[in-house]
Amino acid sequence: MGGVKSMFSEQPLRQKRIVICALETYSTIGGLQNFNRRVFKNVGQRSVVRGEPPALAFLSGDHEAALPSIDGLELVAPKSQPQFMAAVFWASLFKASVLLICHINLLPLAFAVRLFRRRLPIVLFVHGCEVWNGYGPRKKRFYEVWLVGALTRIASVSRFTAESMGREFQVAPDKFRCLPNAVDALDGDGDEIAPSPPSSTILTVARLGSGEREKNVHEVIAAVAILKARLPGVKYEIIGGGSLRPELEALAKKLGVADAVTFLGQVDDNEVRAAYGRAAVFAMPSNKEGFGIVYLEAWQFGKPVICSMHGAASEVVADGVDGFVVDPANAEALADRLYVLLTQPDLANAMGERGRLKVEQKYLNANFRVHLDKILDEMELESAASKKATAPRSQLKL
Repeated sequence: MGGVKSMFSEQPLRQKRIVICALETYSTIGGLQNFNRRVFKNVGQRSVVRGEPPALAFLSGDHEAALPSIDGLELVAPKSQPQFMAAVFWASLFKASVLLICHINLLPLAFAVRLFRRRLPIVLFVHGCEVWNGYGPRKKRFYEVWLVGALTRIASVSRFTAESMGREFQVAPDKFRCLPNAVDALDGDGDEIAPSPPSSTILTVARLGSGEREKNVHEVIAAVAILKARLPGVKYEIIGGGSLRPELEALAKKLGVADAVTFLGQVDDNEVRAAYGRAAVFAMPSNKEGFGIVYLEAWQFGKPVICSMHGAASEVVADGVDGFVVDPANAEALADRLYVLLTQPDLANAMGERGRLKVEQKYLNANFRVHLDKILDEMELESAASKKATAPRSQLKL
């Protein structure tokens, strides 16, 4: 019995390091993947600055060849799911000062680790519809209501996601902490954020996969059909590809705006910048945004944005200040808001500039690092307090 107790006893904190587990992050592209990469980079920087052992990140579904070199972080991509689960479990038991879990599908790992490390801080990152339950492809597993009890904190990118998960998974509000998403500062000489010349072009940048119907690109096409009678020169450019494209192309043809709607497909960064240069407004009234990082990206180019009243985007976009918040199902109202921005360039530029300043003040990587450090510092303090409270009387300093 004594040997088992010794095996699972807590090591001194200075000998331990942050352990992270995540799903495929470097072998594919997406908002969740970008978030994970930002977490990894900042955790690595934290380890370097504090002179701590490199953090240890395990990735499921990635290939070793895709993994970058990050200071302060050791990236490991086990070859199989069982190897991944075993590696995370083992590292959490014997090496972790805190365990960071990057997707709710990995929640069983938190529960398994908690059985042996009662005081280990465990933090789950949540983003959007994966924890909304009933909205989107992922539904809550019945047992997850109990498994969330293994978590110390849940770091949510928005209040909306926190409130939705809290309601659906029966989690108390005080378990959540807010960790807003962020973008990197633009490279370049700043020409891309100069005031836009008069333009009648609307831009959307979005994946068009089968699960992305709630991005509501079809609603923007319907609004363009309404706008064309008032603004014959209106243009709508869509960057992104996927299985919805043929359906959207057919809709544009059916509504008589095929000549006004251009599907650019997947393009490189230079083409994205050029598209923002042509556009007067960025419109994506998506119902499934757990945060809305696309609006930050549009603001960086000085563009006003249009988002949906549903989901978390309205936490980021201030209606009438740096964009408009709309009901995407109301095509007339959406068309009216687009008309205002397309015909009043001074107003559009002012809104875009306010958005750009908001990004600089609240949503760059430095802000993300502050929020993440605050969560990790809190975990350290609570862990230290817990160890002190449960230490044998002879070890306590009176």
